[in-house]
Amino acid sequence: MKILAPFAGPVSFPLLVYKHEKQPDLELINSCTSAEVNGDVILDSITNLSKMPHITFYKIVGGVYITMYSLVGNLESDVIYTVKEGTLADYNARLYALKTAKKKVINVDPQTAVENALKNNYLALVGNEVRVDVLLDEEFKRLGIYTPQCLIAVKDSADVKSIIDMYEEGIRLIKMDYEKASQIIVSSSSYYSLDIMRQIIRLYNHRLTTRKEDLEKAIEVYSLVEPKVKRLRLI
Repeated sequence: MKILAPFAGPVSFPLLVYKHEKQPDLELINSCTSAEVNGDVILDSITNLSKMPHITFYKIVGGVYITMYSLVGNLESDVIYTVKEGTLADYNARLYALKTAKKKVINVDPQTAVENALKNNYLALVGNEVRVDVLLDEEFKRLGIYTPQCLIAVKDSADVKSIIDMYEEGIRLIKMDYEKASQIIVSSSSYYSLDIMRQIIRLYNHRLTTRKEDLEKAIEVYSLVEPKVKRLRLI
């Protein structure tokens, strides 16, 4: 089974740990650096998946709740600073702006976003690896738009039970030993320092769902800011 996942993204972490601990020969490919696009299974953010030209040949079988983002600064600000346009953080900022009647989303680097929030009384939405503050999950729950932000997509021929079981086991392994999981993730992914991973691995709190209503809600919510999300099909 060929699995594609972005090693820079927390959605990959349970499988990185699972591969290291349980199945070293698992064909797990870093979609951030590989030109490969035709995996039997693809894991990514809901918005990234929706923009893949071939995604209509896949079906969504699972969603992953991950506590990835914080809101920093003045929640009443009409302006939200966030990171690069087209990232999941950017889509989340636009979704939050839509639901709270904010006027503008500005894309900058993470440190500039935080500085504008703290020094200039604006609001920033950044990854928890940058700064932990008001958790975006809590605000999304308050607004009724809390859904999985990452999904698992499979080809019709893929073994759904196998990938779901692997992912759940990876989550279990992370929660059984956060220190060991942090070391495995950092050694497998060059995107994080060990100190940062130790600080945020518990906070991510991966939760897998296969409930159709959760997946339908995710598609409904994120199609508000990325119409291509409507292309995704469920099992």
